Amino acid sequence: MTGISADSARILGVFGGTFDPVHCGHVAVADALMRALPLSRIVFVPAARPPHRPAPSAGARDRLAMLRLALASDQRFVIDETEYEREGPSYMVDTLAILRAHHAQPLALILGMDAFVSLPAWHRWRRILGLAHVVIVSRPGLDGTLPAWVRPRLAGRAETLLTADSGRAFLFTASARPESATALREGLADGTAPASWLPDGVPDYIEAHGLYRRSSRNDES
Repeated sequence: MTGISADSARILGVFGGTFDPVHCGHVAVADALMRALPLSRIVFVPAARPPHRPAPSAGARDRLAMLRLALASDQRFVIDETEYEREGPSYMVDTLAILRAHHAQPLALILGMDAFVSLPAWHRWRRILGLAHVVIVSRPGLDGTLPAWVRPRLAGRAETLLTADSGRAFLFTASARPESATALREGLADGTAPASWLPDGVPDYIEAHGLYRRSSRNDES
């Protein structure tokens, strides 16, 4: 863990994902959240061995390297490599427990709507709500898709998250973005991916390491 200073008057955002690859949409959402919520910083947590989805196309170390390039110039964002340092599946509940042990401030787990609606299928998901708040990043018009169980937990204002240690939820409607990791992988495979969708340094890394080509192989070593 690097570069995270505790600030008890604010919340530490936790942005997990495969980042396969990280794209400008990820960074834009993180920037918007920093501006709208009482966050001290956002910790990006790349999943080394995600248990709830198919294996990523790029290897764990390559995804970590691309994330470092994407975030290198912004001190509001840091990377936590906890899931690379332990054996077994990358369960978010274990990562949050480690972060809670190291930081005095509350945590807010940042999830896209698709990931959030699948939360009850996650390992020890109810324990996650005991360790962190949840910030649900939605797109315009999707607010009505929230499951009934979360509605009593919803905070109407972001500042309300500061009044509890964990267990609250906040719905954040993000501006529409064109980037999609799925579309990027397909475009990178056939040479049609928009370079503007990728942060500085990431296109060169992908090219240099031959990632996302149809003949490339996933290497999680």
